[in-house]
Amino acid sequence: MNGARYFMRREDYQPPTTPTDSPFRKFDVTCLKCRSYQLRVISAYDEESGEQRVSFVCTNCRQTEEIHHK
Repeated sequence: MNGARYFMRREDYQPPTTPTDSPFRKFDVTCLKCRSYQLRVISAYDEESGEQRVSFVCTNCRQTEEIHHK
């Protein structure tokens, strides 16, 4: 048996789920490069331009995607 697999938790084998009371249950956000669910979300607001930016950074492969909104 693979040593790393021996120490995995039962939750690691389950498909990702969201809480039942979450309004975001229909969103499935994964990394576009490696399909990992381990993402960090960073939000920033620029007062001078009035632009809001949301960045998604994958903690697995470091891929970064940004969304800009005015």
